Amino acid sequence: MNLGDDGMVAAFFDVDGTLTRTNVVVPLAWFQRAHLPRWRYRLWFIGLLMRAPFYWLIDRFDRSLFVRLFYRHYAGLPAEVLRRWHKNHFATTLLPLLRQDALACIQKHQTQGHRIVLVTGNLDFVIAPLAEWLKADLLAASLEERDGFFTGRLLASPMVGKAKAEAVLRYAQAHGIALRESYAYGDSISDAFLLAQVGHPVAVNPDAFLRRLAERKGWQIVSWR
Repeated sequence: MNLGDDGMVAAFFDVDGTLTRTNVVVPLAWFQRAHLPRWRYRLWFIGLLMRAPFYWLIDRFDRSLFVRLFYRHYAGLPAEVLRRWHKNHFATTLLPLLRQDALACIQKHQTQGHRIVLVTGNLDFVIAPLAEWLKADLLAASLEERDGFFTGRLLASPMVGKAKAEAVLRYAQAHGIALRESYAYGDSISDAFLLAQVGHPVAVNPDAFLRRLAERKGWQIVSWR
């Protein structure tokens, strides 16, 4: 498959921190707040806050491990209920956190006939309503399911770092995407592998590490609201 100059142009977007003001933690908090009695939700949330310094340290040194550890909180939760809830409440949870500059960028790509692809370490059933609303394809993490309940284990390696880049390469090969003509948008140094796959990488509100890398490599840097 030729991934050079011949083929369709795509725009690949990281989601959390790039398209939306979210992270992998908040969707579970939304769901628990809606389903647990108030006192139980407060206890659950306090427990999460107590683990926050530990999660912060793990995320700083190994985001893949952090994602694996955090998604264990989904163990025992009903899969179909979660899918249905996130779909039904998309308009009041995730959609209001979509950056308007991000939406304008996506619409600009769409007017040029570019394929839109969301590439995220967040869970597929959380981001699927956004992908559908944007008319975008989705590359996301998936949880193992057993007897209708999530086990808390991922079906594949966490969609972070090199795994994002590998997912994009597989997608490009399957769909005839010209990567040298394509675009990618990310906000974190963990998105560097994704950005390096395309001819037009863009650092969006980048963290300090990604900003330095982008400046060194001459990548475009933008600020989205």
